[in-house]
Amino acid sequence: MAENIFDIEFSDVLNTLVDGAIIIDAKANVAFFNNASSTIFGYLPEEILGQNVKMLMPEPFHSKHDSYIQNYQNTEVRKIIGIGREVAGLRKDGSTFPMDLAISETHVNEKLFYIGIIRDLTDRNAQKRKFDQLQEQHFHLSRVAAMNEMGTAIAHELNQPLAASVNYIETTRALLSHEINSTENLDEILIKATDQIKRASEIIARMRNFIERGEIEKTPIKLYDILDSSLRLASPAFKHLNVEIFIDIPKRPLLALGNDIQIQQVLVNLIRNAFEAMEDSEYRNLEIVIEPVKQKMIQILIKDSGKGLTSREMDNLFTPFSSSKSGGLGVGLSISRSIISNHGGQMWAEPNKNTGSIFGFTLPLADEK
Repeated sequence: MAENIFDIEFSDVLNTLVDGAIIIDAKANVAFFNNASSTIFGYLPEEILGQNVKMLMPEPFHSKHDSYIQNYQNTEVRKIIGIGREVAGLRKDGSTFPMDLAISETHVNEKLFYIGIIRDLTDRNAQKRKFDQLQEQHFHLSRVAAMNEMGTAIAHELNQPLAASVNYIETTRALLSHEINSTENLDEILIKATDQIKRASEIIARMRNFIERGEIEKTPIKLYDILDSSLRLASPAFKHLNVEIFIDIPKRPLLALGNDIQIQQVLVNLIRNAFEAMEDSEYRNLEIVIEPVKQKMIQILIKDSGKGLTSREMDNLFTPFSSSKSGGLGVGLSISRSIISNHGGQMWAEPNKNTGSIFGFTLPLADEK
């Protein structure tokens, strides 16, 4: 049948293709079925020629294909002809498979025909799934390796809330030893200790979540509230320094998109670093600036009047385990930068105008509903 319509030379050309080539007439009956199509679908040409091409399609396309052809011939609105897309094919053995289908139309002896070029995507999709699985395993192992290398960093992050809770409990013991009658102060201190223990628990939960999925929950957060709590957490150990604290924030509250616990971790770490940098300074001023910047971001600056940073310290500032502090682990800034980067922001350091350093970072501005 095919050679009565298409010349032998044309048929031979189509039979050399590695992709399937199927030609159907205006009624969707198969007029040509090349060798590659036989390999793909499992039918011999004599089994398929003259049959409706929908026998090569699984449901629901099998039942709807005739109407697709009729709609196109009536409206000439192209939904796949001349475009191509990935569809499902039906083999002789009843199995389905993904295939790339490109269709064009032509006329032979003034008769309308449609030519479909088919590429079996089974192997490609299988390779893609394998690659995706390997990539996911790689990401998982990378996260686990990162956490393994920074095991001491976990202790660093947990030390702040646990040390604070210990201080609160010790204060409670001291008050009890004086046989105080009022329990109001004791309740307040114990509540603070409980809050710190809860914070430590939340840090562990978020690290476990990072290892399992590498994801964090981000919600609109009030930066001033987090800054206030961070100052209360970081300040008690440095009360003896009598640091003057200046806070510059817009009158209109700014909402950032982020994880409140992780951003608090960053702020506590930077504020503690600023206090420590000013221990030997004559004048101790800490300025914290929160302001909107370009590209729908919020900028937070922590400015201290400490001794400043040497060029060597600046070069290794965010490198893990390179602390210049006596007994320092050198992981706080590295973790902080990773947190900010995971939030879509940036972290940097620069010299302050007169003396000291400025640590800054950005966070995405939350959409206002």
